[in-house]
Amino acid sequence: MYKRQNILIVDDSKFNRDILKEILGEKYNYLEAENGNQAIQMIGENIGIDLMLLDINMPQMNGFEVLKIMKRSQCIEETPVIMISSEESVDTMREAYEMGITDYITRPFDSVIVKKRVQNTLSLYANQNNLVNVVVDQIYEKEENNNIMIRILSSILGSRNSESREHILHIKTATEMMLRQLIKITDVYHLTEADIALITTASSLHDIGKIYIPEEILNKPGRLTDEEFKIMKTHSELGADIIQDMHLPQENPLVHTAWEICRWHHERWDGKGYPDGLKGEEIPISAQVVSIADVYDALTSERCYKKAFDHDTAIKMILDGQCGQFNPILLKCLKELSPRFFKMFSNETDDSIQYYEAQRLSNEILSEKSLPRKNYSQHIIKVMQEKIDFFMKNSGRNSVDYNAVSGQLTMINANQQTLYQRDDPKFDVFKEFEVSEEDVQHIKDLLAHTSVKDKEISVQIEAKMENNRQLYNLKLHTLWSPLKKDGYIGIIGYIDSAK
Repeated sequence: MYKRQNILIVDDSKFNRDILKEILGEKYNYLEAENGNQAIQMIGENIGIDLMLLDINMPQMNGFEVLKIMKRSQCIEETPVIMISSEESVDTMREAYEMGITDYITRPFDSVIVKKRVQNTLSLYANQNNLVNVVVDQIYEKEENNNIMIRILSSILGSRNSESREHILHIKTATEMMLRQLIKITDVYHLTEADIALITTASSLHDIGKIYIPEEILNKPGRLTDEEFKIMKTHSELGADIIQDMHLPQENPLVHTAWEICRWHHERWDGKGYPDGLKGEEIPISAQVVSIADVYDALTSERCYKKAFDHDTAIKMILDGQCGQFNPILLKCLKELSPRFFKMFSNETDDSIQYYEAQRLSNEILSEKSLPRKNYSQHIIKVMQEKIDFFMKNSGRNSVDYNAVSGQLTMINANQQTLYQRDDPKFDVFKEFEVSEEDVQHIKDLLAHTSVKDKEISVQIEAKMENNRQLYNLKLHTLWSPLKKDGYIGIIGYIDSAK
């Protein structure tokens, strides 16, 4: 079905606006603004403007002032602008093009020129948006595949050691936070966004060597003997050997970083760590950061052989050197991040795996060098933050997370996480929970009417969960990307008993 494109005409003269609409005909939807202030407000409302025709000379705010605001907010990269003026000054045109306009039309209007320039601009940006959508799909699919890999790894380790599953996710989150704080307070390590993404991903493999540690040692409830501890310590070397023996290209940045982290995440700043006794900056920064994140999580987590320390005690133990010596700069990062660590890893908010995973996509995106839009990552980060905020506000509830691109649905309750895949015959979640066809259709109808401005739906449904059929409150929140305009990119939500 053909969808009309939206053109915003910004001109203080109603006569000029009417002429432009008459020239362009009825194939477009028209929005009108009498001045720059109105135009900026309309753009801010995100109503899907495909093209702006902007007059230079207007009261309150002229065309150049509008362009300055659009350039500052980077929305001029998303909304093409054709400048309108009676001036044919080369300097004026040059200034307008330097500020990011796509084309320039002079008055009096030539109907053929106006039509062609509008058509060409819309066609150009439509093709660019199609390219962006392809990239969006690829990246979201890549992200989901990455999530699956991490879950598989967590499950493998978790099958032998109950602490590992959550530990991996904690380490990834803490590693990213430490790296971002590190580049914030110093430029010593010259870390790029791609480096942060690489180290964060590789951190998931830091304990992979524990696969080869005997289970009676790995899960021993009491203190290890000297001989048992000697065996346990070999996991760092074993992990590095696993990566090396995979016959992967060792020069690959991810492979090399994973090897470094596996082998050296138990080294210490003063040279008293293992297995190689590296000292100071001999230890790669990747391993240094994972090391301090590893110690914090080990201290604050309950293990088969110990109770968990509280947050403040753990931080004090690390800062005081009770867990070995660390890079002073990293200790400063840890101290400054202490309130955020407490909030993120406390039991009060740590209810959903999505809480950790949602933060990773921003790094994945930022590492992509070939994206057609400079601010694509900003849009994605905004969406991910929206997701994080939702789950934080609704922590403790049975949660729903659906990726419309990859087709993966995650449902999490207090006891377990269940994954569904759209192409899988078992995907019919409504059928599994015995939701009536009438309720299903009602939900679908409500979702079909969501938009960027109206994202949420709330409905009561009857469902059977844990052998108990009753009335539930279902709240769904749709996620939208400004670069993917054919529908929402995901759905998050929760389901609670209506009683």
